[in-house]
Amino acid sequence: MSKTPQCSVTPGKVKPGLATKRWPILAGCVTLLAVIAMVSLGFWQLDRMTQKQHRLDSIAQKNAVTPIHPFSATKQWQDVRDVPVRFNGIVGHSRVLLLDNQIVDGRPGYDVIVPVLTRGREILVNLGWVAAPRSRNELPVLAVPQGDIVIEGVLAQPGSNPLISETQTQFNQFPLVIQQLDIAELNQRWQTTLPDMVVERLRSEPAVSEFKTHWQPVVMSPEKHLGYAVQWFGLAIAAIVIFLSVLFRRSQ
Repeated sequence: MSKTPQCSVTPGKVKPGLATKRWPILAGCVTLLAVIAMVSLGFWQLDRMTQKQHRLDSIAQKNAVTPIHPFSATKQWQDVRDVPVRFNGIVGHSRVLLLDNQIVDGRPGYDVIVPVLTRGREILVNLGWVAAPRSRNELPVLAVPQGDIVIEGVLAQPGSNPLISETQTQFNQFPLVIQQLDIAELNQRWQTTLPDMVVERLRSEPAVSEFKTHWQPVVMSPEKHLGYAVQWFGLAIAAIVIFLSVLFRRSQ
């Protein structure tokens, strides 16, 4: 009686040279993607450095001029940011805005923003920062100035962050806690014509010592952006050197 020949197959076996041949391709692709990402981040930091330097040059130019009325800024400057202003007006203390999530000296709090009537129109003024109570269910006690006030400060244009969603739905209950300053939204809710800018108060008469001014035109210096760019370029070079050195050793 003849025996049927049997074949044994070991599952999962890979040819010894296949992994060795694939490794340089896979490692090269990963290294290439990492280098492209790091070089892109380096150039982005260089671009941010240039923007910050232009902003600082613009601030120096604007600080050399005499403070003007905020409504005159749009006639004299194409970019009204950082323009020094001085004007007198009447504080609309009945409509107080509290800009949430403002950190000063490591403490959470609110920026206190009020409309000020000047030359027959209103403009928003950031009086400064006030610390938040321990409980989120409580609001700080505010001593908002009333009547005439003389304000010195600089103009700013609030930015809109798409990652922040406004939680406020009642825009006629004050003080009004907001997540970001959306002037277009306020104009629509209040039926007003507030200009798309806010005055960052630096000084005032009478003084408003209850609120701390913390305006900073440039948070990160151009030198820091340059330092980060050098780091990203250095990491890209290091990734290339490591890949080539490992590839050379494996080929021996």
